Parts: sequence; C-alpha cells; structure tokens
Amino acid sequence: MTTTAVFSSMTIVLDTLFTMFGSIVTTITGNPLLYVPVLISLLGGLVMLAIVIVKKLGIRGVSSSGGRRRRRR
Repeated sequence: MTTTAVFSSMTIVLDTLFTMFGSIVTTITGNPLLYVPVLISLLGGLVMLAIVIVKKLGIRGVSSSGGRRRRRR
C-alpha cells in the first residue's frame, strides 16, 4: 500500500466523520428539546472546569461564617 492510498483512505474517513458530525449538530440545533439540555450541560461543564482550574491554582474559599474554623478543646 502506497502513501497516496493511505492519504486518500484517511481523507475519505475524515470526510465521513465530518459529515456525521455535521448532521448530529444540525439535529441538535434544530430541535429545542435537544438543544436546551445540551446547552445546559456544556455550560455546566465549563463551570466545573473553571472550578477545577481555580482549585489547582490553590485559591481557597472562605467558610460560611467568614472566619476560620475553631477547634474544640
């Protein structure tokens, strides 16, 4: 098998994947019953990603009382 045949096969596979992806996106955006939950889940995922990034940076939140927790003696 030559490199030309490999590249032509890869092109066919990529074209098929892009066509399938395009039809899925068209189906989701064309139906509000599918569009709203997908949009909410994507936004929720972005919020969770932001929380993970903030936690990895070491930024800590403040407890609900506004101060540090005290230990009982």
